[in-house]
Amino acid sequence: MTAAARRQVEALLASAVLHRTPGLAWQQWSDAGPRLLLLHGGFGSWNHWIANIDGLRERCELWTLDLPGLGASAGIASSATPDDFAARLQAGLEALWPDNTGLYIAGFSFGAMVGARLAQRLGSRCRRFTAIGAAGWGELHVQVPLTPPAPAGTDWERAAPIHQANLRALMFSPRAAIDELAISLHADNLARARFNSRGLSRTEDFRLALPAISAPVHCVWGSADATAGGEAALAARASMLAEIDAGFELLPGVGHWAMYEAPAAINDILLAPLAS
Repeated sequence: MTAAARRQVEALLASAVLHRTPGLAWQQWSDAGPRLLLLHGGFGSWNHWIANIDGLRERCELWTLDLPGLGASAGIASSATPDDFAARLQAGLEALWPDNTGLYIAGFSFGAMVGARLAQRLGSRCRRFTAIGAAGWGELHVQVPLTPPAPAGTDWERAAPIHQANLRALMFSPRAAIDELAISLHADNLARARFNSRGLSRTEDFRLALPAISAPVHCVWGSADATAGGEAALAARASMLAEIDAGFELLPGVGHWAMYEAPAAINDILLAPLAS
């Protein structure tokens, strides 16, 4: 991570209240309004939501965390399923929030798989579940080929172009600008990742979890999401979601990491149900 990016991340993190439950590192960004929990994607951390925090924290009680095996949280077995992740999160939130207050959940990519299982476990306590670029659609999910990152200790000038190329292939739309902060966050997250979720992303776990969620479900994709498989695959998802009365929304021209590329649009999607 570059020095400028590290200063930016540390300055934002200094404004959060940090919490620990067994095995989990949580970040609380505000303390008033409806409770919203954001779950990041595979090989990531809370900072997948860095572009959204300031716009959300003024309107809700906002929480993020590092999923097990990622970021600052403790590890988890390599054989863990999305429901294993959800069980650990459920134990943590029950320790943090014993008042049984309802909450809204949003999950990105692999975090959407975990979020679906968490919403299922919470039943009526989950008020709404929003999935962004959800993995776990079986053959509809595209496994994007990536260049192996440079070995640890490689100087930034050599490592950064590889990270940027992988971000272009997987996380951003073809026309999006990829700034130094995005490259730095990606590099730092990869360096701390101890759980490989790519195999789980190819399963149908997300799709199979949806019918058992009692809360309203809303699924969002960028039309240029490299993992989504293009127009026909997105239309197939929309049809499946319509069968279970789940919402489907497409962000034109946006890639996989929609929260970073189109933060205002994502924040509007997340805030709309909180206002009502």
